[in-house]
Amino acid sequence: MAQAWYRWRRLGPLGLAAHTEAVERAAEELGRELRAWLRGEGVRADRVSEAEHAADRAKRTLRARLNSLRRLPVPRSALLELVWHQDEIADLCQDAALLMALRRPELPVELVEGFSSLGESLVRAVHEYHLAVEAFEEALTQGLDEERAQAVEEGVDRINLLEHESDLVERALVRDTYQAEGLGDFDRYHLVQLVLMLGGVVDQTENAAGDLRLIMVRV
Repeated sequence: MAQAWYRWRRLGPLGLAAHTEAVERAAEELGRELRAWLRGEGVRADRVSEAEHAADRAKRTLRARLNSLRRLPVPRSALLELVWHQDEIADLCQDAALLMALRRPELPVELVEGFSSLGESLVRAVHEYHLAVEAFEEALTQGLDEERAQAVEEGVDRINLLEHESDLVERALVRDTYQAEGLGDFDRYHLVQLVLMLGGVVDQTENAAGDLRLIMVRV
């Protein structure tokens, strides 16, 4: 199968990296709005939505490109599933921004620090995924070699580590939210939902990275 990747050098870019770049912009916008939310400033959820809409446009272009090709060096269904995971990342970014815009309870220091850490992990994980997909698309269009395969593998490993770290932060945030004094029940519920949604972005990024690794090991 690996030899098939080399026969595909005539292909131009498929749009996988272009889509993940657009998804990364949505994550970056979410990170900016999260920092504003933590400072007690207004959240511009529309900015994240605009980035998500741009990612949707890139997704449609990518799907059309994949469906237009008669043969690919990897299963078309696997690539389309990868696109679905990438789309979910952008959707979750939009949902998290909309949730933040609804309410901003007064937060104790430990919650501010926890949300800040979770936001940083989110942005870093999506960035690492974008880099891994760039290496993957280069392999699809220019030929698979050891350097590109290693770049994808190392990127997936970094994403897995970031997901593990963010999961620990997520658990601590939920615990601290329930233990924090001065929060009403609805505020606690709102904050826990936000924690789970932000953590969900990282989880979905790890899912996409897992699909990426699976495609590579089947080559």
